[in-house]
Amino acid sequence: MNPNIYLLIFCIAFSVLVIICIPILWQVWRTMKNATATLETLNKSLPSILKNLEDITTNINNTTATVNREIQTLSNFVDRFYSTTSYIFGDLRNLAPQIMKGSFFPLIKNALAIIKGIRVFMNVFLSKK
Repeated sequence: MNPNIYLLIFCIAFSVLVIICIPILWQVWRTMKNATATLETLNKSLPSILKNLEDITTNINNTTATVNREIQTLSNFVDRFYSTTSYIFGDLRNLAPQIMKGSFFPLIKNALAIIKGIRVFMNVFLSKK
């Protein structure tokens, strides 16, 4: 074969390749144009987005600090309440056997019986009117 034929086949193949690549290159150019417009829009709105993000972060930090402070206050209150109630109930547990053995318990028992009797008497007395 003649080198001119090889050159002709090569030129035809190259021309077909260029014709196939033209739509692809056109689409890439349009995409880059749209990406440039999007990038410009993003660059214009990015400072306000960052400012909003900074405000949100500041609010979250303030809220977290407030919640931590309130939880600490509540924890201190619960600790004081627990220590007070355990002190009171601890004293009652220590005093309960002494009250049962002493003369104080029968006195309370008799007083409750007298109060119950007076209440029954008053109910009967007032219901007959």
